[in-house]
Amino acid sequence: MTKTKQVLIAWLRDAHAMEQTSVDTLDRLAERLARFPELALKFREHWRESMTQVEDIETCLKNLGSDTSTFKDIARRFLGITQAYAVELIPDEVVKDCLTAYTSRHFEIATYTSLGAAALALEEPAVARMCEEHLQQERAMANWLEQQIPEVTLEYLRP
Repeated sequence: MTKTKQVLIAWLRDAHAMEQTSVDTLDRLAERLARFPELALKFREHWRESMTQVEDIETCLKNLGSDTSTFKDIARRFLGITQAYAVELIPDEVVKDCLTAYTSRHFEIATYTSLGAAALALEEPAVARMCEEHLQQERAMANWLEQQIPEVTLEYLRP
């Protein structure tokens, strides 16, 4: 296996860990924000998309003759859990949750943009297609969140 293929596999493993963290975080957000039905519903929908993204990445890794990185998955999930519980202690948690989710979507957009470029350069069209599909989903969620942030902020400020 070439060094560049090893890098692609390492980045796919990173993306897998990232999506596993997202799955955990979105699940907790949907539960915690039940008093905001529209937010909870959208977070639950994106949770389902993220579950599929995890499976897609696993398929790409398998097709490249690899598997996921248990260590990276555990480390990222631990960080995600820690972050989720830290936000619960903040009085304006709904605003912070939306800001964090928005930031996370943009990190995922950047990840899939880079990973997709690498896949094209390494002539891995299946990985490139997967990245493009995930990019569309993440951009849609980020755009939706961007539209929600002002209203969530104003709702929090209301007496």
